[in-house]
Amino acid sequence: MNMRTICVGLSALLAAQFAMADPIPEENGFSGSIGLGVGGNRVKSNLFKGDKNQRTNSLNSAPESHNDSFALPVLSLSYTLAASRTQIVFDSQIHDPLGMDDTLELGVRQQVGNNGIVSAGLLYGGLSKNTWTDPYAVGVDRDGTKRKSTGVLLGWENIMGTGFKAQLTQRNIKIDDERSGQSVAGLSAADRATLNRNGDATLLKAGYEWAFAPNQTLTPGLAWGKDKLDGGAMSNKSYGLSLDYAYSSDLNTFTASLLYRQQRFDQANPLFSNKKGVFGLGG
Repeated sequence: MNMRTICVGLSALLAAQFAMADPIPEENGFSGSIGLGVGGNRVKSNLFKGDKNQRTNSLNSAPESHNDSFALPVLSLSYTLAASRTQIVFDSQIHDPLGMDDTLELGVRQQVGNNGIVSAGLLYGGLSKNTWTDPYAVGVDRDGTKRKSTGVLLGWENIMGTGFKAQLTQRNIKIDDERSGQSVAGLSAADRATLNRNGDATLLKAGYEWAFAPNQTLTPGLAWGKDKLDGGAMSNKSYGLSLDYAYSSDLNTFTASLLYRQQRFDQANPLFSNKKGVFGLGG
């Protein structure tokens, strides 16, 4: 089948991501930055909602490549309680660089002596993330809808005084107007139900931050994910590799990433009679 989602891209964001861990300041008070992150990527997908692929003429034909540019708010605000080594944070981040899934976090970071910094936070996603109400509609202009998410985050930076770090997120995903498969004639209600994209998503990331030069880091990483969605043909497990570069100055932070991800879906897609294997590449 050709309904695979394959992302090949080059993107850059003026935003702090998983690539660089910030130490907790030594003084009380507010700190942070507000700005605008800009970038772009190249996407090849029948499911991805872009500006130039509102209509598809066949589910079985190879999808066309689309260049997509984006501008996302870059927000990083914090208040530090220096005596207790505690920091309250409110920031924006890219939860899924391949899907450009932006997320807001309200959380707390706590330094635990020389053992590192542990963190916990609440997540909200969906300020700019749109998707198709029915990605499988053919020969007509597809309608867009919001894809929102809420969840929690747990993290540990500088594990036991080393450059290792880990982050676990658990989110509930809600498509405002989910109509997957409704336009396909002859598809039963039971089969349409397997295409439902609402449900829960878990993502575990681990990496090692290497400060190879002043203000510069490289972070190779591993990722494991599980999407337990209402539709069995959408539920999947994923595995990934990443290499993140970060440069930080007094004015901004520049990050760039190389990404590889493989997904295996739990159930056969009723439109294609097989399980989907999805590979994602990005940068």
